[in-house]
Amino acid sequence: MTTDYDPYSDEAMTDPTEIYKELRAEGCPHYIEKYDAWALTRFDDVKKVSMNEKAIDYTHGQLPGQVLLGDFFPHTFLTMNAPDHRKWRALIADDYAPENVEADLPRVRELIKEILKPLLEKGEFDVYRDYGNRVMCRNSGYKLGLPMDKAEEYRDQIDEVLHREKGQVGGNSERNQAAVGKLVELISESVADFRANPDKAVRHTKAFMEAEIDGKKLNDEELLMYILTFLIVGSETTPMSLASCLYNLAKNPEMKAEVMADPSLIEKAFLEAVRYDQPTNMLARKCMKDINVGGQDIKAGQNMLFVYASANRDDKHFENPDKFDIHRTETRTMSFGMGGHFCLGLHLGINAGVIMIEELFKAISDYEVIEDGCERAYGEHLNGFLKMPIRVTLK
Repeated sequence: MTTDYDPYSDEAMTDPTEIYKELRAEGCPHYIEKYDAWALTRFDDVKKVSMNEKAIDYTHGQLPGQVLLGDFFPHTFLTMNAPDHRKWRALIADDYAPENVEADLPRVRELIKEILKPLLEKGEFDVYRDYGNRVMCRNSGYKLGLPMDKAEEYRDQIDEVLHREKGQVGGNSERNQAAVGKLVELISESVADFRANPDKAVRHTKAFMEAEIDGKKLNDEELLMYILTFLIVGSETTPMSLASCLYNLAKNPEMKAEVMADPSLIEKAFLEAVRYDQPTNMLARKCMKDINVGGQDIKAGQNMLFVYASANRDDKHFENPDKFDIHRTETRTMSFGMGGHFCLGLHLGINAGVIMIEELFKAISDYEVIEDGCERAYGEHLNGFLKMPIRVTLK
């Protein structure tokens, strides 16, 4: 193994595309001695381990810093092994079943139209911050029974927790920790309000607050962690993929014209953006038992990085993987994970992303990206735009 790879290097946290090519070319998982970790960068390797639930220990967190560095993590069903994971996930899983997501889409569409209308009147807006992030943040607030203004305030602090300075390793900067403290303070107030006024606890919050599984009920701290987790996972990746879709269509004018003329192509374009610019760069796990992956022996207790952004560019699985192509025929991707911990909200995320583009394209005849205002995430976990302003021409 000749590639020098550290997920916290400046190159990896800025744009790891070329590094991932080198790692895939090694033909096997890449060992990182510094973290006693294996980076799984090939599609088949990530798939093999993801589908082997008995080989994965989720209880040490799921972000790289949590597993590799021992950063704090919220304990929810996302950090449980089976069968506990399935029991707690089942409390809300039905809400994300395709038929129930479909039934809820009229509400989602109205939320999208409400947020989009004043943005169109301005003529210029940030697709990520002003549009997609607000839609998904408010939707998460609705699912949790939080007032919309509070949901957005909490999301602002979450962005601060995820912020990385150049050269920063892990999430323990003063800025990060100040945001964590503020988040705990704010959500604690909501938890206290829910406890004092149970009628305010609706949907997800009601389900988790009232649940008792194997004799276990959530205390205030644990309920806080569930609220925090859903605010995070429910509002960060779909807006990034929305921004990426519009950005890459603009970079490919013929495809852009096709999609704007034919709304049936919007879902293809959105899903290709998720593959091409995978927003969840990687997640981390611990190995629970000795396994062999791609000819490498991974031992129980060692760390693993599931590098989804690399797997989605694997030329052994995708033809011309570095090309943005809305007519791609290979649709099996790593965009939403695989196995028992696959993304619970994939149907909601896809539909919300598609509707946001539909409603935008209904109202405009064209748009252009304001390139000098674009900014991509810098860090080890997320991948994509944090700022992506456009200028629109109304019909």
